[in-house]
Amino acid sequence: MILFVTLHNCNNYAMKSAIFSVFYFSLLLICGFRSEAQQIREISGLVTTFKHIPLNKVKVVDLKSGETVFTNSSGQFGIKASEKDVLTITASGFGDRKIKIGKQSFYPVDLSYKDNASNFNSAVTNGHIGENVLREAINSEQLKHAKDYSKYSTIYELIASEVYEVSVKGTSVLNKAIRSFDTNPQVLFVVDDKIVSDISYVSPVYVKSIEFIDDVGATLYGSKGANGVLKITLK
Repeated sequence: MILFVTLHNCNNYAMKSAIFSVFYFSLLLICGFRSEAQQIREISGLVTTFKHIPLNKVKVVDLKSGETVFTNSSGQFGIKASEKDVLTITASGFGDRKIKIGKQSFYPVDLSYKDNASNFNSAVTNGHIGENVLREAINSEQLKHAKDYSKYSTIYELIASEVYEVSVKGTSVLNKAIRSFDTNPQVLFVVDDKIVSDISYVSPVYVKSIEFIDDVGATLYGSKGANGVLKITLK
C-alpha cells in the first residue's frame, strides 16, 4: 500500500514537472518572439556626397530581411530594421557603404566620389545628382587641393620653377628634350582648353593647375603640339 502511494506521488510529480517544462519553454518562446518584434523599428537616414549634397534614388537594403528602399530627392530614406542588422547603401558612380544598426534611429551616410568620365555619366544618368551640381562640387573640391602659385610674380617665373620639362627664355617656353639647332622648340600654349599665342596676361594667382604634355598626349593638338603642350587651367 505504501509502495503504491509512493509510485502514485512520483507519477504526479513527473507529470507536473513535464507540464511545467512545456509551459516554461512556451513562455520563453513567446517572450523571445515579443522581444524580437520589439527590436524591429523604423530607421531613417540621409545619404549625401561631398559631405553636404543629397543623393536621389540611392538603394538601401537590409541584408537580413531583404527589405529595399530608395532615397528621395532630399537624400532621405526610411526602413524597418533591427539592432545589429546591416544596411548596404549603393548608388551608380559612387563608392558603396555598409552600416550596422545600433541603438540610434538616424544614420547620416556620405558616399565617396572618384572623378572620371564613367562615374560622372553613371551618377547623372541614374538620377542621383544633377549634372551642374556635380560639376560645381568637383570644381570646388579641386580648388581646395589646388596649389597656391601666388608667390610667383609672373607666369614665366611660375613655369620656370614648377615645370621641369621646359626652359624659359624671356617670353619663350622651350622643350628641353628637343636640342636641334634647326628648329625652335617652342611649346604650344593652351589656357582653359583654348590655344593661345601669348600667356603673359595670366596671373599666377589665378592658376589652378599647370602641366606639360608631350609625346602621345600632344598628338591631340596635331602638328601644333609637335614640341609639346603647356596646359594651364585657371580657377
